[in-house]
Amino acid sequence: MQRRYTARFALLLLATWVTLIFAVIDGPAIIVIGAPLMLLVAIGLLWPRTPFGAVKLEAGDSAMCFEGDAMTFRINLEALRSQRYRIELRSGDLLLGDAEVASESAMITVIFPCFGSHHLEASTLVREGPFGLFEDVVHPEVPGPIKVFPAIEEISPLSRAVDAQFAVGRHRSNKKTHAGLEFVDVRQAGPGDVLADVNWKATARTGTVWLNQRSSELPLDLVIFLDTFSPVQLANLTKVASNLARVHLRNYDRVGLVVFGGTIGWIPPASGRYQERLIAERLLQVRPYATAADKRIDLLPQNAIPRSAAVVVLSTLQDRRMVQAVRDLRFAGHPLTLVGPVGSQTTDGDDAERLGGLIRRQLLEDITRLGVSVVDLENPTLSPTPGPSHVD
Repeated sequence: MQRRYTARFALLLLATWVTLIFAVIDGPAIIVIGAPLMLLVAIGLLWPRTPFGAVKLEAGDSAMCFEGDAMTFRINLEALRSQRYRIELRSGDLLLGDAEVASESAMITVIFPCFGSHHLEASTLVREGPFGLFEDVVHPEVPGPIKVFPAIEEISPLSRAVDAQFAVGRHRSNKKTHAGLEFVDVRQAGPGDVLADVNWKATARTGTVWLNQRSSELPLDLVIFLDTFSPVQLANLTKVASNLARVHLRNYDRVGLVVFGGTIGWIPPASGRYQERLIAERLLQVRPYATAADKRIDLLPQNAIPRSAAVVVLSTLQDRRMVQAVRDLRFAGHPLTLVGPVGSQTTDGDDAERLGGLIRRQLLEDITRLGVSVVDLENPTLSPTPGPSHVD
């Protein structure tokens, strides 16, 4: 238990010292006027420090909620005295709410304004002293971290739905390979291609090897690639990642997550509610981490981004390592969609802002030429405009 003195006590203590100084100058008669002030100061200093007893804070039915939702907590006191009690719920320096405690078992309802893993160790139970001179403070026993997930927002999947059984997902992989059954097109063979489905007529006619392209019968493998190098727009990008994973998993697709920044983490693609829970809880731990170390996609294991997976990159492209990762993913053959603040060219601002806008515009144009679809972060529908279908 700690005791903290209020501003009222500080003023009384100052007035007492002023009274003593005047008593020395003008005589002891002035002490009679300052006697009540001295009595209050003595009460504040000598009041006994009575222990609180056991103080426990309990969450409601669940220690999880969504951003903006209200959650009810119960505060249990072993002994409640005649003084006023107040509970303050804090997550770090953020005050979530406070309320008066009038009984040994009281309820308090708070609203979590932002998502994340909230630790309530900084919460305090305050007992006011007589005349408001001081406050006795104790930290109650609190539950584990409260997991607040990003608010659910309506968002469109990045792949068009097709007629398919729920067991294999509502979206088909748009990766055209010879592994499927339905013929789609032919293309010229390139380095690394497996010559298992050669179109012999086109090969004989042109003198070069051409391969059949067939539609995949597999469900869509989608990997969400989240940039955590910069804190700019990170909260918004994390919300988009959470809702994008949710909508695709609810459509029975296979979804994975890669957190790419100062620290690297991944969850291989899978389907189901458990995968949705894994991704949501991993996103709660996302933090920007500044480092000068070189980061490349080569650090990821092979199962983090399967060869046939489509990749959605959530990034502001403010770090050169992230720009290089986008290029590497595209040259690896992954269908790629970039979601971030696109912005527009403007003549407002100083020369540095206009130059920065021109550089960013040129960067996005270069990425689009690689066949990357670019989606503006401010567009809630997330309906990408496809870029070219080939890599120059």
